[in-house]
Amino acid sequence: MTSLRTFVTRAALVGALAGATAPATVFAHHSQSQFEPEKSISIEGTLKQASWSNPHTLFVIVGKPAGTSDAPQEWTIEGPTPRQLEAKGWGKGVSKAGDKLTFEGKPRRDGQPELLLTGVTLADGKAISFKPE
Repeated sequence: MTSLRTFVTRAALVGALAGATAPATVFAHHSQSQFEPEKSISIEGTLKQASWSNPHTLFVIVGKPAGTSDAPQEWTIEGPTPRQLEAKGWGKGVSKAGDKLTFEGKPRRDGQPELLLTGVTLADGKAISFKPE
């Protein structure tokens, strides 16, 4: 049986560790250095899932780079906030799993199948740009 003192000590230690690592995690989360700033590719595929939550939307598609004969694979696309997407006309109810979409974005430097979203062409053909104006 664990004493109250041991429990409090462990809880304090866990809290201290969480507090010490949180700033680094938050700071790293907002970095975009893993993406190629000067390169852009388009990925055509089928939407598998979407997460419309802050601070960034996340989309998972099964697809391949446009115009290639590569085998389809799962890609993760990091987008802006839900509010920023909604302001451009792409809200939570517009796309659903199974829709054919084309994502444009900055690929990862290390070749992992991830993009930083700069644009999307929706299933109805509507193209939306998220590039800074």
